[in-house]
Amino acid sequence: MSIHRIHHDLYKGAKKLTDPGDAGTIRVTEDLQICEMVTTTGETRTLQNPTKPGILFTLRLLTDGGDATVTGANGLNVTGNTIAAFEDDGDLLHMISVTHTTGYRWEILVNTGAVSLS
Repeated sequence: MSIHRIHHDLYKGAKKLTDPGDAGTIRVTEDLQICEMVTTTGETRTLQNPTKPGILFTLRLLTDGGDATVTGANGLNVTGNTIAAFEDDGDLLHMISVTHTTGYRWEILVNTGAVSLS
């Protein structure tokens, strides 16, 4: 990758992360990825803890066939909430990975829609 083309090369890279489905684990392996979930009933997902700080990631409910409950083991914000409930089409969390006392965790930058945290 040429330093003069870095933005172009990053733009061309694959960004869509496949939804693992009910009871699956979302593994974010690269910066600037998006996972659009599709549910058919009330479903769960586990969001794997990041492996380094500074990764930007977007999680969105694309098709609402039932609520999607996503759990992040090391938390999703400074208050320590570990569960996000996506209830409607278009609910979205945009996050960045940050350093945590036990490794790394996600920090929500944007919460669009009715994503409730607990």
